[in-house]
Amino acid sequence: MQPSSEEDLLQATRNIIAIPSTAQNPEALQEALDFIATMIWAKCPDATIERFEKGGKPSLLAYRGSQRPENFRIILNGHLDVVPGKPEQYKAIIKDGKLYGRGAYDMKAACVILTDVFCDFVDKVPYQLGLQIVTDEENAGQDGTLHQIEQGVRADFVICGECGRSTGVHEIANEAKGMVLAEIGFRGTTAHGAYPWRGDNAAAKAVAFVQAVHARYPIPKEESDATTMTITSMSAHGEAPTKIPDSATVRIDARYVAGDPIFRSKQHFAALIEELDPNAEIINFHDFSSPLYTSPRNPLLLALKASAERVEGSTFSLVRRHATSDGRHFGDVGNEACEFGIAGEHQHGDGEYITLEAFHNYLATMRDFLEKTITAEQKHRHLETFTS
Repeated sequence: MQPSSEEDLLQATRNIIAIPSTAQNPEALQEALDFIATMIWAKCPDATIERFEKGGKPSLLAYRGSQRPENFRIILNGHLDVVPGKPEQYKAIIKDGKLYGRGAYDMKAACVILTDVFCDFVDKVPYQLGLQIVTDEENAGQDGTLHQIEQGVRADFVICGECGRSTGVHEIANEAKGMVLAEIGFRGTTAHGAYPWRGDNAAAKAVAFVQAVHARYPIPKEESDATTMTITSMSAHGEAPTKIPDSATVRIDARYVAGDPIFRSKQHFAALIEELDPNAEIINFHDFSSPLYTSPRNPLLLALKASAERVEGSTFSLVRRHATSDGRHFGDVGNEACEFGIAGEHQHGDGEYITLEAFHNYLATMRDFLEKTITAEQKHRHLETFTS
């Protein structure tokens, strides 16, 4: 099988960027996933493509053989859902050595490359290699990666092709902060807005709670390795502009460092909320995920790092990120994962792009890494046979 040309892969990336696969467009999510499935069938028709769906979010898992292995050695993980963009962002353009478009950086280009290298190596590697593509990562990954894990999917090592590495930055994330997405509710009593003393304003309670959050967790003025708690939305439910609302909600995005006692469990977090405001009520946890941690001595992580350094000619650092990826779900079941994607800029922004050089480097790195694992795994198995 001949490796795909970069020109073909760039065109495939442009084609899949044209699919507006947002959470609000379930047909497009399915279309984008089918695009990847078609790539697999065209290049390695003997691979098994196992389909999953939960909450209206489809995902797939591809592997060698008719039966899913109990444990993969390596899984390549990516997501096809994107945040909404302007209409022109779904028409990818190449200009000044950059590929612009919604999802170019976050992370359709990486999905195309991960799919291509999976097809190139799935029948070559002496271990179980998997390709996991989901469509709900931007909405916490509960119905994609986590759902597959709940169905028994496991791996020694997961490479999430997630964005996060800026242009010119040489790093692989083997750690990430834990994440809590919670919705907090407040109750009150309605009254006419002209007679505030007759009511109990739920919106005012929400504002007081936000002030208490910011007093406990001030908004950092620069990058911080500490736990952060961000207010992402506030809403009050009044039926008329002159009516005092009897309910209000605040949404929180907390990113916490390993070992923070407040985030040991949902009960500990609930105790914090009660301390901040005894009248606050946790309506829902949209996510409560542990920090991601993979040992810097993990041999597969070090092999990936060595391949990236060979290709790019620069030393790569192992880092902890503030944002996280679906790799955290594997961490919750004791598997190890890292985040390593294509370098670019402006994920979720109007000017989202990757460089063509970064596209080339990512493809070359992943090919080099998987090629090296063949030799390494063969040596490991030979040593096991010899010592036994």
